Amino acid sequence: MSRVAFSRLMCLFFSLFVLISFAPVTSYGMDSNEVEVIIGYENEAGKQVILEKSSELDFDFSRISAVAVTIDRNNLNEFYDNPNITYIENNAAIKLSNTAQTITEISGTDSVNETEHWNIQSTGAPFAWAEGFTGKGINIAIIDTGISSHPDLEIAGGYSAVDYTTEWTDDNGHGTHVAGVIGSKRDDIGVVGIAPESSLYAVKALDADGKGGIFNVVDAIEWSIENNMDIINLSLGYEKDSEDSEALRNMLDEAYDSGILVVGASGNDGNSVTYPAKYDSVIGVSAVDGRLNIAGFSSTGAEVEFSAPGFNIISTYLNDSYGMGSGTSQASPHVSGMLAILKQKFPQMTNGELREELINHTEDLGEPGRDPLYGHGFITYTPDDQIAPGEVADIKVNESTADSLSIGWKNPEDEDFSSVAIYWDDSYLTTVDKDEEAVYFVEGLEADTEYTFTFYTEDIFGNQSEGISFTARTVAEEPEGNNEEVTIKEKDDEATLDNEQDEKKQNSTSDSDNEQVAVTPVTDKPKEEQLSSVKGKHSSEKEEQPAVSDTVDDSKGTDGEQGVISEDNEVTEESPSKRPAAEKASQTSGRGNANPVDSDKIRSSLNSGKNKEDVSDSEQNEAEEKEQFELTQQADEGSDEEKDEENTEEKESESKNIFTRFFNFIGNLFVTIIDWLGSLFS
Repeated sequence: MSRVAFSRLMCLFFSLFVLISFAPVTSYGMDSNEVEVIIGYENEAGKQVILEKSSELDFDFSRISAVAVTIDRNNLNEFYDNPNITYIENNAAIKLSNTAQTITEISGTDSVNETEHWNIQSTGAPFAWAEGFTGKGINIAIIDTGISSHPDLEIAGGYSAVDYTTEWTDDNGHGTHVAGVIGSKRDDIGVVGIAPESSLYAVKALDADGKGGIFNVVDAIEWSIENNMDIINLSLGYEKDSEDSEALRNMLDEAYDSGILVVGASGNDGNSVTYPAKYDSVIGVSAVDGRLNIAGFSSTGAEVEFSAPGFNIISTYLNDSYGMGSGTSQASPHVSGMLAILKQKFPQMTNGELREELINHTEDLGEPGRDPLYGHGFITYTPDDQIAPGEVADIKVNESTADSLSIGWKNPEDEDFSSVAIYWDDSYLTTVDKDEEAVYFVEGLEADTEYTFTFYTEDIFGNQSEGISFTARTVAEEPEGNNEEVTIKEKDDEATLDNEQDEKKQNSTSDSDNEQVAVTPVTDKPKEEQLSSVKGKHSSEKEEQPAVSDTVDDSKGTDGEQGVISEDNEVTEESPSKRPAAEKASQTSGRGNANPVDSDKIRSSLNSGKNKEDVSDSEQNEAEEKEQFELTQQADEGSDEEKDEENTEEKESESKNIFTRFFNFIGNLFVTIIDWLGSLFS
């Protein structure tokens, strides 16, 4: 072959290649004139005409009067004027409300308990579970990309409405993520769904790219009707927002008329609500973030009926993993799960009544009433029990130091009681669960300072009591050696009292050389009153101390409460909620550190001298009393060393006093004997 011939042949091949490349062909091998359409018919005659003119029957719907066919577009002209044909529409493209790229795979959720995720807490689903409502027995069809097997999911069954596989396994990840939001198992592993015991059905209508057609979705809905689904979730929408489908609308109306609840995502373009959420038979759902603000991507409009969590939602994903995704695709299954709970709770209600009942389980956000952003409001389950548990009781200070307090109490006996929240001056401190010890220890406090704590009880439904407050005081810091000082002062005071009383008795009976000495009794405070004044110096919590007897025993209640001395010397108990704990501790310290005065020994010493003397010198007694008073004053003001010296001087003075009185007695006795002898010889 010549070089010229070869060049011409290559040009011919290149021309053919270009023509083939730009020739319009369908993805399914249809010729250029064939199209996929859905044609509605009025009667059987209309259906027969459609089948005769079509090259392929794709779907023969039984619930609506329509067929999906592949047909030469030239044959369609014959149907437009046919009275037996009701409508003709293209197999419009359907896509996910958000693409798989918006779901980010994460390694795990071990750091967060399954019930602590914000979407679970905010919707109040645990309150429904506490009442026994978990969606058990409710069939939910998830029309999506299918559902992949996962340890957190239990799939009850499924169906494939796509033509490239008969399996309903997820090859995209979107459907698995949606399924986890609705019904992940409650097993303390990974994540949990709103209705963890609902029956999940994987209805695959979209391919690995998250795309499909009206054919597939209408077929999937029909399967759901015929297989007794209670709820259908549609986290998908038209590829072109302006498109509408009479076939899809008719099938959704058929589903709703059969008693099925249909929930749809409002869309993620931030504009108006997209189909199918825009249809009256579908509950349109917008998305909010963790602060319950409408998400910027969420489509809004008059068709929005409810709002739900749709930002950073963690759920099940492909290959036994977990994923985080945002979109109205995630908001819609929250509503589907909540409706499953309500359907289990109110099995006698129709789907229309349940739709109204859901309004009672919303938090009204935005403008009052229904608005274009949040609809009726953000879904959150409201439990039947609206009564708070009883308050805590028997609050008491178990232990008090200069910088810490240990407070105990008794929990209420309500069956639904769950925890106690503790606040200090309106600032949250901690929560103590019912299974934990009813004790709270706080340290780092200031000495001799009052602190007020408030205890709020809470039940499993979130009902919180009005709270009860309790004031406690830390112990005052005492300088080293303070206990010894108290003991010395009390001994000195009591010894002085006994000396003065003995001197008064001696002065009242003294007599010498037939000469009467007039003695004026000294009126002193009773011993009990003086002891009381000593205690008052070391008990700063009370301005006045009641009179007490020589010895007072510490008294405590059965629960450890400190006894309080009443005015008639009886021991009574004071409620710890009305009296700071530090006050009780201060009084206890004052009694415990002051050793009882050994008055018997002092009296015995003084009485031995009293029995041996009949008369005493009043001036000497006055000097001794003055000396004793000065010693007492010095004992109160001096240091520990000075007190010891003063105590020694007091003992020496006492010894001198005894000897002086003894010699006076001998002198008086000698004078008496001389007088007696003189009388014998007179």
